[in-house]
Amino acid sequence: MKLAAFILSLITTISYGVFIIPLFWCIPMTVHIYKAYKGETTLSVEFKVCELLFVNLVSGILLLVDNDEETQTN
Repeated sequence: MKLAAFILSLITTISYGVFIIPLFWCIPMTVHIYKAYKGETTLSVEFKVCELLFVNLVSGILLLVDNDEETQTN
């Protein structure tokens, strides 16, 4: 699901290329999702909600329903 969220976030970032201001948060968030996809970092629930609100609704939902090891309760 992280790969699908990354692709949707990348498409949204490219489409926001017309506007300069949204790129200041879209590019770093997209890079952070890519790093999480590669396993270099983890995504917090707060980050996932910000992705949902500020970048792409669908990718945010995909990230929220993704089962990370960090968010699972034992």
